Amino acid sequence: KEKHVKFGLRAKMAAVGSFGSQSEFAKEKHVKFFQRCLKVLPHRYCSLDTTRLTVAFFALSGLDLLGALDTVNKQEIIDWIYSLQVLPDKDDEDKNLFRCGFRGSSTIGVPYNPSKEQVSAYPYDSGHIAMTYTGLCSLLLLGDDLSRVNRKACVEGLKSLQLADGSFYPSLEGGENDMRFVYCASCVSYILDDW
Repeated sequence: KEKHVKFGLRAKMAAVGSFGSQSEFAKEKHVKFFQRCLKVLPHRYCSLDTTRLTVAFFALSGLDLLGALDTVNKQEIIDWIYSLQVLPDKDDEDKNLFRCGFRGSSTIGVPYNPSKEQVSAYPYDSGHIAMTYTGLCSLLLLGDDLSRVNRKACVEGLKSLQLADGSFYPSLEGGENDMRFVYCASCVSYILDDW
């Protein structure tokens, strides 16, 4: 037993301790990695393309923590985030109001539209509760005033995801319903000041 402890946990702790003291925090490498993730996902993260908005949120948060948020084109990213907003149908709001929020990426082929101008709804295009949360947080992190957010549509989309027990699905297509999405819903409601 002593041998296991001596060569197991203690050895690992010693290795970590010596590694930590010999290396320095590579801030510029971290900044470059976060910047790269905002432009193109590294190959090993390609499976995250449908949740690119969440990846962007973590990259922006990382840059902010490193004091390097000013190294990116904030307006370009703000416009990109707004292009991911699922807006009500221009001819019939009720057609897809329950589907509104923010989508994770443009992978379903919806044309780039960073304005608040409503367009024709696309089949199967719907917001995702985590993408709505990370989209709104990213906009705030970038200093946006949320003036292009269709608050009514986001709130209606959020309402359609709530289940009878108070929990939330992540999207209309279903999925898990756990504390992650209750947290996201609470944050979205707080940010949009709609309880």
